[in-house]
Amino acid sequence: MKKPETSEPSPFKYEADDSPGFLLWRVIALWQGKLAGIFGEFGITQTQFAILASLRWFELQQKPPTQARLVEHAKIDKMTLSKAIRKLEAKGYVLREASVSDTRAIQICFTDNGRQLIHQAILAVERADDEFFSCLTEHQMASWKTLAISIIAGNHT
Repeated sequence: MKKPETSEPSPFKYEADDSPGFLLWRVIALWQGKLAGIFGEFGITQTQFAILASLRWFELQQKPPTQARLVEHAKIDKMTLSKAIRKLEAKGYVLREASVSDTRAIQICFTDNGRQLIHQAILAVERADDEFFSCLTEHQMASWKTLAISIIAGNHT
């Protein structure tokens, strides 16, 4: 097939694989595809996993597991987080209760089933991490982490 002739200049600065944003998009698509299968096995979404994993992290760090703290840590907007927590509560994985230290705050607490589920899900995601990034050398992995942290810090809002 003949390439269509156009007098317009290309709006693209790069070839597709020279675009850092497009490469990031491709990596994210691959990663999310890998995780979708894992989360499907556990009957949770990626958002629900992020909430449960953050909640477990707070427990281990002995930090109050409030909805506000979950919003900040997981980078999930308030409405999405609230809906996801309601679904997790309906599934019997978490409970919402008033904070003992701040009556305006709502704390999220695990049920035994929720704590067991997230433990297994975290192990599965950690295995997926190891598999997904196993194509990188140790030096490349260190560089990847440094670059990712720099990008996050440079775009933190």
